[in-house]
Amino acid sequence: MPEQASLPARKSPLSNYTREHIVDYPRVRLSERKALTAIQVLSFNGKHDAAAQAIGEALGIECSTRPGASNSDGKTQVSWNGPNSWMIVASDDEAGFAPGELFARIQAAVGELGAVVDQSHGRCGLRLSGECARAVMEKNTALDLHPRAFGPGRCALTSVAHMNATLVQVDDAPTYDLYVARSLARSFAHALEHACHEFERG
Repeated sequence: MPEQASLPARKSPLSNYTREHIVDYPRVRLSERKALTAIQVLSFNGKHDAAAQAIGEALGIECSTRPGASNSDGKTQVSWNGPNSWMIVASDDEAGFAPGELFARIQAAVGELGAVVDQSHGRCGLRLSGECARAVMEKNTALDLHPRAFGPGRCALTSVAHMNATLVQVDDAPTYDLYVARSLARSFAHALEHACHEFERG
């Protein structure tokens, strides 16, 4: 198997935010998820179940073939990302991975069952949390986020603030992880920051 070409050091597209959190209000917080590895896996025709099993065994996390499902060990997420596809995301620091380690592990596990692409340099991750997080999200997406319809362990490819994003609900605080194209990161973060302003005073 050919070795992955070395990539330049990652630089955050949100480096203009010099404070620790983009928003830090009493009932809502918005932060960048830094040093992320984001891997896209697309299983080949007829190999979907086998690829899911291989990923699950490699990570010790269930890799569901059910649309809209996301599973995590608290450090690494394996989320449905379209037909026959998953997105695997981890903060290298939080998960204890050396640079490139997660990609190599997934690539070795999937082998000839699918295509594995490192998209770390093309994605930006944000985490929105707190009791008002759902209210912020409801101003920015048409997705039904009521607990009866969307809860922990659910994910969706949807429009947020008129931009395409992957949305993962982490817990019922609620906490949401959002992943967008790097080129949209500043506009995306600004839109969510603006939507948080009404909760500034708690």
